[in-house]
Amino acid sequence: MTTPSDYDLTIGLLGKHVPLDSPTIMWEDGYVSILPAIYDDKKKNICDNVDIPIIKYLAHCPASAPDSQYVTHLSHNDLPEDNIHDIVSESLSQHKSVVIRGIGHPPMGEELTAEFLDRYYSISPDRIVWVHDVKARGVNHGQVTTASILKAFCEDIKNTEKIQCVTDIPLAQTALPDALRNLDHGIAHGWNETTYDVPITSNVHPENFTAKGWALLHHAGYLTYPHHDAEGSLTWVRMEVGVKFWVVFRPKDRQNDRKHLQDFALKLGNFTENQAWIRANCDAEVITLLPGDILIIPPGQVHAVYTPIASFATGGHFYHYGCMHLTEMSRYLDIVTGNCLTNHNLHNALETLRRMMIAIPRLSLRIPLFERSLLSLCIMVTRGKEYRAKGGSISAVVDTETAAISIEIARLISVHLGVAKRKTAAKILCKGDQFYKGKQVFRKPLQQALASFTVL
Repeated sequence: MTTPSDYDLTIGLLGKHVPLDSPTIMWEDGYVSILPAIYDDKKKNICDNVDIPIIKYLAHCPASAPDSQYVTHLSHNDLPEDNIHDIVSESLSQHKSVVIRGIGHPPMGEELTAEFLDRYYSISPDRIVWVHDVKARGVNHGQVTTASILKAFCEDIKNTEKIQCVTDIPLAQTALPDALRNLDHGIAHGWNETTYDVPITSNVHPENFTAKGWALLHHAGYLTYPHHDAEGSLTWVRMEVGVKFWVVFRPKDRQNDRKHLQDFALKLGNFTENQAWIRANCDAEVITLLPGDILIIPPGQVHAVYTPIASFATGGHFYHYGCMHLTEMSRYLDIVTGNCLTNHNLHNALETLRRMMIAIPRLSLRIPLFERSLLSLCIMVTRGKEYRAKGGSISAVVDTETAAISIEIARLISVHLGVAKRKTAAKILCKGDQFYKGKQVFRKPLQQALASFTVL
């Protein structure tokens, strides 16, 4: 049974983890949390100008409910179902996030310390981490990270003068629950099923594999500004310790207008100067994540996250054939806007996408493919260099042993789907509902069209 004290997230924080006089706020689902407070030399709260106005807006957004039109709600009891994989895949391909409640978590009541992370997650206390600092962000938004040691970061959880986070702890051993592990088509099909046809001869960036698992550490009061995740990946996150208010945004209308979707993402990324436009053009809902909850968000999903108490989460990035239209849209925004919208640049996208293309001639007929999504994969492969994120590394789009064959397969698929010089894939993708994956592709004729790539 939930008691009123369960909703008061300020208990045990004031004067211990955060300043005693930290302001508080009530969220739409009844939770009460602190607002961030970091004071300058003149005793002014530096969070008043940007962070707190955003959090106040988020706190008044409706709580995501099981009947949500844009978020699919499941429980751990649903996981054993034979079709859970299909249910989750279908939701994600429609640009709907998926939250799964109660997957289990480490023993309750243990304090979030370096020793705890070492014991349960094999994260060494002396590990070097890159720390994001709220006070530094307030001074210079472009230079907010410094190197530190994990145990020092954890000790600072109780430092009332610091609000910090670590967002890029590699944790490759972590994974989705067994019932959902095959959602990662990039690994399951792209890498696992193509090394016979195209042996690996080039240097492979480790992020092709390390990006599949990572961890997040946050002090109480840290706000992650609205953004979408890099390189068009899907993202999953599981709360291990603490609480997060995860807010997902969606345009109210004009989903067939790429320019509007670009403006939507850009204006959310600069919230304080565009509040009126955002309120008029954006819908949002708050997903409260508690220990044991998993959230999976589709590519390009603009989101903000507020962490009201010290928290630890695990998660990862992956790619999915049914979401390639969303991946293409997200990567298109990266080209136009650069890294101001993303939380971390990745270097693995193109090579994984090429491998996913190479896997298609032998791909199990059990895996559904859809016209717009498949054409999106084709254009990202054939025009790979054009999808390098603004400010991204040139090394992320070099031609390797996968380039020529993946482009040839993409060309044949495009012809099979009726794309011609006058009716290019790019023109097709720019029209219609940008969140629509297209009609399902009849696999047998496609398999026949690609038969030459299956010869031993």
